[in-house]
Amino acid sequence: MISQPTDPRVVRTNERLRQALSTLLQEMSFKQVSVQKLTQAAAITRGTFYLHYQDKADFLAQTEQQVIDEWLAAGKTLLAPYGHPVNGFALGPALRYVDDHHQILMVLLQPQFAHFRTQLQQRLEQELLVFSQQLPQSNVPTSPLDVQVSFLATGFIGVIDHWLADDRRYRPDYLAQAFQQLLPLESLPVAAWFAPINPEKR
Repeated sequence: MISQPTDPRVVRTNERLRQALSTLLQEMSFKQVSVQKLTQAAAITRGTFYLHYQDKADFLAQTEQQVIDEWLAAGKTLLAPYGHPVNGFALGPALRYVDDHHQILMVLLQPQFAHFRTQLQQRLEQELLVFSQQLPQSNVPTSPLDVQVSFLATGFIGVIDHWLADDRRYRPDYLAQAFQQLLPLESLPVAAWFAPINPEKR
């Protein structure tokens, strides 16, 4: 897994390049974006770019990984639904991350970047599976676990797609409440991974 940059200069460079990529892709495809166009739009030198990335494909791959890591880190929280702490995903902070980084997410969720969507789906499903292993056994009949996690991950990404396409009409916390109200916790216990807006403040 690619580690997130911690040097403030590296973070600023990455943010400039993300913004530049978002701007350029309003006018052209990623195939048409060159390193020169990217660095000019970001107001950095090509030398600075090559200090951090091998080429534009490497920049895209690192950016995709960093955005997913940042997004999951933003929502990470501790829950204790059964008396012992487990990792959950706080919807409020997670959706505020989307709101704050909507430009790059609108770009990465485009069909031409199908790899990002696949990676995101896989990471969400992985987190849900890990959470499911910490749940107590239940005698209540439920759907197969792989169906549950696929349904929940796909549904969450679909809501994000709709929200971004709708120009983020709802406030993040309102959307978090609306999404959680849709979760069938009795029939899909693993859905409890999607935590309340700010569970740590309760």
